[in-house]
Amino acid sequence: MPHFIFDACIGCSVCEPVCPTKAITGEPRDIYMIDPTLCIDCGVCGKYCPAFAIQDDTGDIIKNIKHKEMPKAFVLEENCTGCIWCVDVCPFDCIRMAPSSVERDHSAVAVVDQSTCVGCRLCEEICNKGAIIVPKHEDESEYMTPFMHEFVTSPLRAY
Repeated sequence: MPHFIFDACIGCSVCEPVCPTKAITGEPRDIYMIDPTLCIDCGVCGKYCPAFAIQDDTGDIIKNIKHKEMPKAFVLEENCTGCIWCVDVCPFDCIRMAPSSVERDHSAVAVVDQSTCVGCRLCEEICNKGAIIVPKHEDESEYMTPFMHEFVTSPLRAY
C-alpha cells in the first residue's frame, strides 16, 4: 500500500523533488497527491515534509527529519565491486564511479555525492555486496515494503 498525503499538506512542494519515482504531483499551495502505482514506500517524502502531512502504508505519520540529520548513502569501498548497478538505479544521479584506493581486482568504486543524495535507499537495496549503506535515523521506522524490494531487484542481479 502506498504512502498518502492528507489535508495537513500546506502545498510547499518539498516532497515532489525528493520522490525517487516521481510519484508526487501537485500545485504550490494546494494539497499534493501520491500516485499509488508509482509509490515504492521508501518514506523519503515524509522525512522531508515540514507539515507532517504524509502517512505510511500503516496509517502512521512519517516524522520529519532535520536536513542536517538526514541519512545519506555511503560506500564501503572494500565491498564495492564496481558493478555500476547503484549508478543505474539512482534517480538523482548522485552516484558515480571513481578510482579505487583499495588494492584489488576492480579499478573503480561507487562514490556518493552527499549534497544530492535524498536517502531513498534504492542503491542500498540493489547492492548485493553490502557496499552501500544508508544509516537509519533514530526516529525512522522501517519503510521498505516487499514492493520496494521488487522494484529494485533486477532479473540481471547476481546473488
